[in-house]
Amino acid sequence: MKNGKYSISDVAEMLGVSKSTVSRAINGNSGVGEELRKKVLDLVEEIGYKPNTIAQSLSRGHMNIVALILGDIRNPFYADLTFNIQRILNKHGYMVMVFNSEYDVRREIEFLKLTLQFNFAGLILITAQAESVEGMLHSMNIPIVLVNRILPSYEGDSVLTDNFRAGYMAVMHLLELKHKHIGFIKGPGISSASTQRFDGYRQALQNFGLPFNEEYVFASDLKLETGISLAQKFVKELKERPSAMVIVNDMTAVGFMDGCKENGLRIPEDLSIVSFDNVDISAIKGIELTTISQHVDEMSEHTARLMLKQLKNKECKPERVILEPTLVVRNTTSLYEE
Repeated sequence: MKNGKYSISDVAEMLGVSKSTVSRAINGNSGVGEELRKKVLDLVEEIGYKPNTIAQSLSRGHMNIVALILGDIRNPFYADLTFNIQRILNKHGYMVMVFNSEYDVRREIEFLKLTLQFNFAGLILITAQAESVEGMLHSMNIPIVLVNRILPSYEGDSVLTDNFRAGYMAVMHLLELKHKHIGFIKGPGISSASTQRFDGYRQALQNFGLPFNEEYVFASDLKLETGISLAQKFVKELKERPSAMVIVNDMTAVGFMDGCKENGLRIPEDLSIVSFDNVDISAIKGIELTTISQHVDEMSEHTARLMLKQLKNKECKPERVILEPTLVVRNTTSLYEE
């Protein structure tokens, strides 16, 4: 039964091994067989043992903490990623310190400086502003993993969705439903994920000879309240509206849907909507959003794996993991009838 009061000595005694073996197994260090490591981690999980990570880190002269920088923790997609990554790294003896930048480049730069100042073990970057700090990343001599972001000249570890394919896939679904006039709500222009989704959208329109209309394209900051305000503009300012919209993330889409309904538009009868992320709220009755899943669990697992790999061996070969998106059809899209 979990009580969180066991010590490393208790764990060692239960398994008949030394405290140093338990420590190496928890921290993912070499010198422990995989079978024994599994036994240690399983027992730690079962009894609720919590290693004194800070004390262990200070005794080794560095902080056994991984910094995680993201744009907005209120975004359920980021929250799920953070929760899963933290859970996995905790099992291996690493704490995760979360920095919320609110998409402010100055804050991100300050957080990067703090990561170096306090000698954190590694850095996970989940932020729309990653491109703005690219120069700093090249000079940081610590393990780094980028999540759902790519940088032109950065060749380190990264985990991302095929966002171009996701944007293309969203349009293809609407084309199958006979929609010919399709708009798009973009995220921050500095975000590679947002840019690639928009590129996929435009390529699909071009491939099938459909018109691209600048008036149907709106910019957003990935927030729910921005979706609401864009709906006001969409309903009141467009003389001719598209029959469908592709929206950069679920939270903006939920806000946009709410704003449209407040202004008399029916979803999907008057307007079909496809978005991205497949966060839990998208499946709630009354929302039931058609969306592109990024497989957050798989993304989290790969991110934690790559970080642990680097923590064991900084000279390991970089990896880029690209996850295939999946369309999840719910109730915000329907056949277009003229």
